[in-house]
Amino acid sequence: MKMNFTIKSLFAMLMLICVANSYSQQRTCGVDEYMEEMLKNPELAKKYEENQKKFQAELARRANGDYSARGASIVIPVAVHFPTGNEADRDCLVALAQSQVDVLNADYTAMNADISNWTAASPFYPGLQPGVANISFCLAVSDHPVGVDPELLEGEPAVTIGYNFANGSGFPELDSNWAGYMNFLIKPLDGTTLGYSPLGGSIENGGAVVMNLSTFGTGSGCPGSGIVPGAPFNLGRTVTHELGHFYNLNHTFADFTCTGDDGLADTPNIDTESYNCPPAGSVNACTPGQYSLTMNYMDYVNDACMYMFTPDQMNVVDAYVSSVLASQIKPGVCEPATPGFNLATTDNEIFSCPNTDTEAVFTFNYSTILDFNETTTFSASGVPAGASVAFSPTSLNSNGSFTMTIGNLGMTAQGDYTITVTGTSSSVTKSFDVVLNNNCTEIQCNTYESAPNLNLTITDGAGGSAGQPILEHVINIPDSGLIESMTVNVNVSHTYVSDVRAVLLHPNQTDFIYLWNLNCGNNDDFDVTFDDEASAITCGSPTVGTFQPAQALSAFSGLESQGDWTLIMLDYFAGDEGTLNNWSIEICSEQQLSVDEFSANEFSIFPNPNNGEFTIKLNSNSGNNIAVDVFDIRGRKIFNNSYSRNNSDFSQSIKLNSVEAGMYLVTVSDGAKKITKKIIVE
Repeated sequence: MKMNFTIKSLFAMLMLICVANSYSQQRTCGVDEYMEEMLKNPELAKKYEENQKKFQAELARRANGDYSARGASIVIPVAVHFPTGNEADRDCLVALAQSQVDVLNADYTAMNADISNWTAASPFYPGLQPGVANISFCLAVSDHPVGVDPELLEGEPAVTIGYNFANGSGFPELDSNWAGYMNFLIKPLDGTTLGYSPLGGSIENGGAVVMNLSTFGTGSGCPGSGIVPGAPFNLGRTVTHELGHFYNLNHTFADFTCTGDDGLADTPNIDTESYNCPPAGSVNACTPGQYSLTMNYMDYVNDACMYMFTPDQMNVVDAYVSSVLASQIKPGVCEPATPGFNLATTDNEIFSCPNTDTEAVFTFNYSTILDFNETTTFSASGVPAGASVAFSPTSLNSNGSFTMTIGNLGMTAQGDYTITVTGTSSSVTKSFDVVLNNNCTEIQCNTYESAPNLNLTITDGAGGSAGQPILEHVINIPDSGLIESMTVNVNVSHTYVSDVRAVLLHPNQTDFIYLWNLNCGNNDDFDVTFDDEASAITCGSPTVGTFQPAQALSAFSGLESQGDWTLIMLDYFAGDEGTLNNWSIEICSEQQLSVDEFSANEFSIFPNPNNGEFTIKLNSNSGNNIAVDVFDIRGRKIFNNSYSRNNSDFSQSIKLNSVEAGMYLVTVSDGAKKITKKIIVE
């Protein structure tokens, strides 16, 4: 998390915890919690403020009559993401997505069949008519992002299945691959939350409206994927409601007070939400003689009992879409695809070392669109000086794969090279960038620990305010390096550990994350190693083990490790005190290897990338046994063996059993000489 303020202002922000959490189980919409989290990010907060200024200026112009008459409706392209869906259900999930788009097109233009109910309801709301927005929705069908879902074909609706949107993050879910689309993310939520959205969203960074598995679309759903609309929220109106928030609409109700309002003249002022299916005119508004607009999409009634927006609400939607979102929309994706081709690869980055490697091989997929059959010839630019480049095959005219081999790496300078691969046919030219990380480096992991028995008091808080003085403890890291990955261990003795928040602050005094964030209820004590690659926290008394932090440690990746790291411990509620016993940081960083380490001749590892099986070849006259060690990215040794040899040519096949995909370090020792090489296991 990037925060542009001092540690003093950080403490001020951390002093209070939003007590709305205690009411969260009564809510059916997560907009308040979403906004609370989103506005903690200063970059998103700044953008939100800028968008609100644009919106307010547009509202003012409209109030003064200073805007042009309605033109063509703004078409908003939709993409729908089912990360837990089953690919065998694609036809069903596409149909479900289309059913939701149909609902939105009807609801936002007052063309829904049940708008006829307004005739009987209207006498309770004199002079009011349903509102109509100047927008429409389409499922995008062309110019899809490349490489996100192998089954998402050009010309087919933009529905991803199994794609890990936003890398599985919590809110705010942002995925730059899908910038310019109105994204709907359908995933499991807690049992009381139907969906959530920002209040005034943005699609320029791939923002999304998030829905539970049972609140998206209409009809019988897709049981094979566990995505089935469930009564009474099975008519797609929950999406209509959440999308209203995205377009800057508030709820029509206040939080148990008549002093609050949604700011619109044609929605009666009401102090609380309505549930189930109250008849029109049965719920009094705050003003005597007025009635709650219970059938409004921005209330909480059942799907079958909400059926209208007001004109002022639709003016808000039109103003927000035209002033903020229209310029962010990806153009042309609703028109049918044109014949052509796409290039994609899973080898977006390959690691090499010119001291030990002779070549790097990238594999690409070539897929045609709408029976395209022109011959496409491949070329590349940006290769290292002194290197060669060869394609096999050199051209294709139908679906297939091809490789690009960058050779003569021993003649190249170290560095990162962005290589642009271009496919050229008689009518279409497309390019794709890959990276050759041509550096002789290794990952080194070091642990830095506090004293083993700090016994520092975590001051008791009160009523949602952090206790004073706030506990902060520093570990100084003297070693310089860019952070590749890291873990943090925190050992705390404390009753009722959900009173506690643990925050890690980077030496730059700007970047921080929550490690422990009011977790585990009334359990006592925790001794946890926080690791992004671990599973979610399993609570106990004590809670012990390796678990994911509340916010990803990868926020520090690429930053300098050297300096004073600060652990901040806060307690927000009275009655339970505790102590910080000890803590530690393990940081893995990429270090340049010295040339002396590569004095052995003709060393190679192939294939690379591989599936966990590879061959080591080495030519040396030392007569020593050859030791092979393999380490994972965390610096843990996963393989070790020593091999004898009878001559100067050493060749040995290595098989890593049951390893996960990722980067590994292979260290080959020939007496005092040592070579370390990165490999990628796919």
